[in-house]
Amino acid sequence: MRQALARPEQTESPIQIINRALRDAALSDRPNDAIDTLATALAALATLARAEGRSHG
Repeated sequence: MRQALARPEQTESPIQIINRALRDAALSDRPNDAIDTLATALAALATLARAEGRSHG
């Protein structure tokens, strides 16, 4: 099933953000790089969630 994008300018769905972050973190050479990768993804997801909240409320 294809997931709809939250906004027209959004290029990745939440699941794509998560999958990319997990893959990049798993392939990271250093633990701190993996943590940074996951933190960046979480921040992106939080931004999407806030945007969704504003558009629906």
